[in-house]
Amino acid sequence: MGIAKRLKNKLARLNYRRNYYLSKLYSKPIPPAPLHHLPEGFTVHKVGDTGLRLIDNFCTEEESDYLIGKAQSELRKSKVVVDGKAVEDPGRTSSHSVVFHRHRQDPKVLPIIARGAMLAGVPVGNAEQIYVSRYSEGQLYHGHYDFAHDFLTSHRLCTMLIYLNTLHDDQGGATYFRDLNLAVKPTRGRAVCWTNTNPDGSQHMETLHAALPPEGEGVEKWVIQLWFRPYRMHTIHQTLESRQARHGKPLTGREKLPEGVWYPG
Repeated sequence: MGIAKRLKNKLARLNYRRNYYLSKLYSKPIPPAPLHHLPEGFTVHKVGDTGLRLIDNFCTEEESDYLIGKAQSELRKSKVVVDGKAVEDPGRTSSHSVVFHRHRQDPKVLPIIARGAMLAGVPVGNAEQIYVSRYSEGQLYHGHYDFAHDFLTSHRLCTMLIYLNTLHDDQGGATYFRDLNLAVKPTRGRAVCWTNTNPDGSQHMETLHAALPPEGEGVEKWVIQLWFRPYRMHTIHQTLESRQARHGKPLTGREKLPEGVWYPG
């Protein structure tokens, strides 16, 4: 082999391994994966060809209780965006509270945002400020889109609507997608997710949706909304806990195992 070819091979090998050598000189911890923060039973379901996804156990009961408690003390009348301004409207009668903002970053809310960012395929900082909404008996939100052509609602890649409590079939409160012939019943911990805007800027007009009113004295519906954009909205000051994996231990025979896994002994 000639000198030139040997030199070329050596340079190619160095180039291939350059990040290995750089990591020895400039060690930098990788950010923790949101997968470490997924609740048990986190499951994604495709809803026909509607483009919607249902996610069971998106958040835990403890997280749901925390979010409802946090929001209750700071509820404000919900508004709609008209000509770039937020105004009250009879078509939206719920109340809401901001639970995560660029100046108020609750570390207990951050893992929930991280799960959504993982599914959306964008950084956590691309989330808008996070709202929890309450619908009391008879309160509703008429059919609407989660996108428009103003700053407050434009460029929303996707919506993740997470139910914080369960309503029974006779208690109403469903999320209704008229043009998709679909309604979703509020189930604690479940999220319904859909795309609003494609990378080329085209919008999903089939995602018109309405919040139907809860029915029955004292019945309430609680939800948290996540919206993600293709650019950063916040600098995240909190840090997700990085969880080291524990060393594995052999099964004892008393564990409940997933299907397809068994005790060979």
